[in-house]
Amino acid sequence: MRYIDLNIIQDEVEQLGWEATKQVHSVAMQGMDVTARKQYVTNNPDWNRLQPAMLRVSHNKCWYSEAPIGNGDFEVDHFRPKNKSKQKVDYTDPKSKSVTHKQNGYWWLAYEWTNYRLTGALANKRRRDRLGGTDEVKGKGDYFPLNLVDGRVANDEEDTNCEMPILLDPIDPADVCLLTFDKGLPIPATNDDEEIDRVKQSIFYYHLDLDQLNRDRKIVWDDCVEQLKDAKNCIDNSNTLAEKKTMMAKCFREIRKLADSERKPYTSTTKACLMVYSELSEFSWLKNLVRTL
Repeated sequence: MRYIDLNIIQDEVEQLGWEATKQVHSVAMQGMDVTARKQYVTNNPDWNRLQPAMLRVSHNKCWYSEAPIGNGDFEVDHFRPKNKSKQKVDYTDPKSKSVTHKQNGYWWLAYEWTNYRLTGALANKRRRDRLGGTDEVKGKGDYFPLNLVDGRVANDEEDTNCEMPILLDPIDPADVCLLTFDKGLPIPATNDDEEIDRVKQSIFYYHLDLDQLNRDRKIVWDDCVEQLKDAKNCIDNSNTLAEKKTMMAKCFREIRKLADSERKPYTSTTKACLMVYSELSEFSWLKNLVRTL
């Protein structure tokens, strides 16, 4: 997961006249019962008009998993679900029941563009990990777990600032920093117990530990390690201080390309690998590079 700056696409959203679109749908849904409102939203998926802009801002990558999005393998997810909102009583128990917070979901945010996140089907659809050999079903779907100790469920058409979402949000830089990777496996990047729980639930609901994703990120991790070792060898074998500085600058440029979030998938895995190796004494020269990422 890398930070997504929604301000980048605001101009495009305005050029599409989105505020007028939102107003038309808002007026149309007033007075509808739950069933009619759900059918209306299903029949009017205008949010798909924003897909091109959302793809550009993430360079064709899922905002949750950072996986490359193939042809037709993406959709606009409503961060706060549009039709129903629920969470599991115990997400660690495959047989756990679910509690519904909002039977009609956050219908008033169905056409609020800041509630949209671009996602690949692997993160958004409820499915089991076919490659991982498990029958446990994961994926976001209609799930939107909340911290009900420090917050509460928003009433219909109420400002959602009263809520404390558990899922990490890619448009929140503080949330993005809580997740890291170890040889491709998603893990918390914090020691705070509450934040650790948020990370673990996000891994579960976004299906970030899908075997396919783990394998792809492991390849990225291994490629990074190989390049780091090649760079170390070149730097260590430099004959003079001037030659060493030149070689270090060259290696920095090549290694930095691996973590370029605009060009490559899974760059958060690359960044995690660079941070781990920068703590090793023989790779201490990496510290300066990591600070610039």
